[in-house]
Amino acid sequence: MASWVLFPRLQLAEVEDQPWCPSWLREHSHHALARMWRTSNSRNGSPASQACDLLLQVLGGPENARQFTFIDSCAGAGGPTPLLESAMNAKLAAHDYNPVDFVLTDLWPDVKAWEKITRRSEHITYIDEPIDATKPRRLAKLGTKECRIFNLCFHHFDDGAAKKVLASAVQSTDAFMIFEMTHRTLPSLLNTTIVILSVFITTIYDFYWSPIHLLLTYLIPVVPIFYAIDGYVSCTRGRTAKETWKLLYNQPGVDLSEWELKSGEQTALLPFGKLYWYSGVKKGAKK
Repeated sequence: MASWVLFPRLQLAEVEDQPWCPSWLREHSHHALARMWRTSNSRNGSPASQACDLLLQVLGGPENARQFTFIDSCAGAGGPTPLLESAMNAKLAAHDYNPVDFVLTDLWPDVKAWEKITRRSEHITYIDEPIDATKPRRLAKLGTKECRIFNLCFHHFDDGAAKKVLASAVQSTDAFMIFEMTHRTLPSLLNTTIVILSVFITTIYDFYWSPIHLLLTYLIPVVPIFYAIDGYVSCTRGRTAKETWKLLYNQPGVDLSEWELKSGEQTALLPFGKLYWYSGVKKGAKK
């Protein structure tokens, strides 16, 4: 059953979007996101594992998924791509299919972080030049289909930019998938509250060696305040499926007659963590 949306969408500003946001604060956020993607507290597996299953589902199973190159369009510091790549290729190997490639891209490439990731997996590469997701451009390896993935980032785009991002995906790819964990729903707000409070536990494990992280978590609560602002603001930016697809309809030059659009939500982390997803697949891509 779909969660009820509690209030209208707002395009408020997040601290991490600002150029003055300090790197040590971004680092804390990236650690939290990585932990969230790999945490498994139910029989359904981690959010990354569930995201992989959803990709396989919307693409029509392993036989079709093996034909794709997967493009992380707003990769940041790498996000869940290493986990998705590992899970996807493990599932393909179980069906005796060759591994597929994942490509990290971003308007602001974090090459230093990506180099570490690519050293650990031969099936993850990156593009070191800025890639603007609002501009149509095919990025998949020659001879493969392209699936563009947006991991917990689509809510950052205002409506004008989001229209261009979706139009670009339709015009230059064979499939796209949007994953979000924040929304204007009660489960999402409750889960965000748990994440905010969790920093009092996780900081000591992740940053026991860093005086600035310890000081600004336990003595001066800058980190919890940062998580509260960005967490709740992210919730206000979430879109319903109807709001998302409305951005695509009636755009000049965008032909949706050959596209299948789907959406859904499922519990990814107990007790309140919901994974919201929105997919588009070109009908011919399932052959």
